[in-house]
Amino acid sequence: MLYEVVEGGLTLDYAFQKVKRRWRGLRSFKVFYDASFDAVRHYYFLKLAASRLFGSTGTKAVAKAWFIYRADYLLFNKEMATRYKKRLLKRAMANPDEAAEWLESLKDDVVHYLSVKYSYHPKIVSTLLSHFPPEEVEKLLEAGNHTWIWLRINTLRADVDKALRLLEAEAEVEPHPKIPYAVLLKSAKRPVQYLEAVRRFVAVPQDLASIYAVLSLRPEPGDRIIDLAAAPGMKTSLIAQLAEGRAKIVAVDLSARRVARMRHLLKNLGAGDFVEVVRADSRVLKTRKFDKALLDAPCTSSGAFTKEPAVKIYPRVEEAPKYSAVQKALLKNALALAEEVVYAVCSILPQEGEEVAASAGAEAEKPHPDLAPSYTPGVGGRTFPHIHRSEAFFISRLRKR
Repeated sequence: MLYEVVEGGLTLDYAFQKVKRRWRGLRSFKVFYDASFDAVRHYYFLKLAASRLFGSTGTKAVAKAWFIYRADYLLFNKEMATRYKKRLLKRAMANPDEAAEWLESLKDDVVHYLSVKYSYHPKIVSTLLSHFPPEEVEKLLEAGNHTWIWLRINTLRADVDKALRLLEAEAEVEPHPKIPYAVLLKSAKRPVQYLEAVRRFVAVPQDLASIYAVLSLRPEPGDRIIDLAAAPGMKTSLIAQLAEGRAKIVAVDLSARRVARMRHLLKNLGAGDFVEVVRADSRVLKTRKFDKALLDAPCTSSGAFTKEPAVKIYPRVEEAPKYSAVQKALLKNALALAEEVVYAVCSILPQEGEEVAASAGAEAEKPHPDLAPSYTPGVGGRTFPHIHRSEAFFISRLRKR
């Protein structure tokens, strides 16, 4: 798994599916997925440890370092873990208890130090340090090493009280203090996808940053709304929910496969009758005018590290100019289609956020009071893991001048 992510540049899920095919005889893969997720999440620290312990930074050495430092947190067979750990330590060239000293030796280079301590690509660290003091960056990086599972109560299928009763029979949830249909999953008797409320589409996993993007649109009954680059349709379904099924909604995506999946998802969520799904290129689509448009644009996904640890190794920062060009074309057309546009990207990079919004020739603003300020004041807002317990998004509301 580490090899496929580090050497192949794959996301964790793609790498897992590729590796999994070789081991079809196994009955359960969960422990392997969890171990792989954890190893990728802590890669840069483990790489340092592997170099000191085994004189190598290859993925096999990194995997051995994971076993020494992390296996006890995840593996149920403690006896096996202890036995194998002893075997590894016999070959080690250093004492693993010296890890704190190894980190301390890096402190003169703050980017390198934070990169290794919290296991983020140096480009992520340097980008954040250009906008925040080191103390806040450290809080952000530490929080980004957690995963929060938010569930959105789907009131198209059940009211909030009924859904909460169904959830609380199998899980402990924490309601959001301001969003009545959003709850944080604290613990559960089974994986989230097997909870009865989720199986019935009464509750759906949706990150809080994604919910804020739709809240920023302020959908209401009677609105004419277009959702551009809409697949897989989770935000589209929330638009239908907030508009109580009484808005005219068009959801657009270019990929035939993704459009088919979006239709299926919207039907399951009870939003299928309220949404017209169209396959088209949102950069050049010409159609009637809408009151509001949502554009959650394709991006580097450099803000997705709470859910996709491979982003921490390959944030694709060098691809930002390519994505920025696509984002600007999408936003230009969105402003031609609607009087008001909410633009969102799951990115920490200003090239995909603030710079795109500022280049649109429109009035841009922070669209929701709960959002943190954007890097450039006045053009939008941001979500961060240490503030919102969510992915890192940029969100802006724009109107034509």
